Amino acid sequence: MKKILLVVAVSTLILTACSNEYTPVAGAKGEEIFKAACMECHEAIEGKDNIYYELAADRKNLAYIEAKINEGSLMMPKFPNINGDELKKVSQYALDHSADK
Repeated sequence: MKKILLVVAVSTLILTACSNEYTPVAGAKGEEIFKAACMECHEAIEGKDNIYYELAADRKNLAYIEAKINEGSLMMPKFPNINGDELKKVSQYALDHSADK
């Protein structure tokens, strides 16, 4: 029972702490936002300059990338302060720098 409670407590802590408070400057370009917010974890795929992601066809769209940025996931923090035009710009940059999986 103690082990289950520990797992639940750690999982809750991890999921609630998975937020990055980065806020882009109004009017920032997608590349600027990507470099400031994303390159800490995402590097170009080896041998593929300026390609950071390999996405399956059903994920290779702006709606998926925007949701991933705002909502995060198990391995990626959410970025609640990237919104509006800046969200569209960084999402387009990520899409433009992805390859088919």
